Amino acid sequence: MKIKHSALPLIMAAMIASSCNNATKTPSHDDMLNAIDSIEASINVEFPETIDTAISNGLINKYVQFADAYPNDSLTPSFLLQAARWAYATNNVDDMVKYYDRIIDNYEGYEKLDECMYEKGLNLDNAGRKEEARKAYQEFIDEYPEHFLTEDIKKAIKLLDMSDEQLNEFLNQQTK
Repeated sequence: MKIKHSALPLIMAAMIASSCNNATKTPSHDDMLNAIDSIEASINVEFPETIDTAISNGLINKYVQFADAYPNDSLTPSFLLQAARWAYATNNVDDMVKYYDRIIDNYEGYEKLDECMYEKGLNLDNAGRKEEARKAYQEFIDEYPEHFLTEDIKKAIKLLDMSDEQLNEFLNQQTK
């Protein structure tokens, strides 16, 4: 078969465009949910005995891939919350913060927004990132001044300023 030189660039462009479209095709909504369900079924999501980093990272990636593909889906903030929790469990605090912030910034009506804001501060505190924890705690207090956790969070902020010696003394006084 003889192809004219003027048609060759068009054919090559079509082939490249076709291969690019196939390479970047987003899995369907149901395929993504099935992939997440499959990984979750292989581990005890609520109480894992041990954390397999490869499986955890795979699950996090699936949660985030779903959120990227379907940002307006009702499951998206819940999947991002799970991604944040798994990121923290695998000591990836920077990603944890990124996922919590994504929920806080984009899902104002999410029923667990208070939980996200609280966990962000608590986990930053536990990770030793005191200034970031203070900021997260203060954002919680500003957003939820009447929340049942607000007084406890105010106490947690005070604890951030204590030295280890002061903290031990404080805790000893609390147990008396």
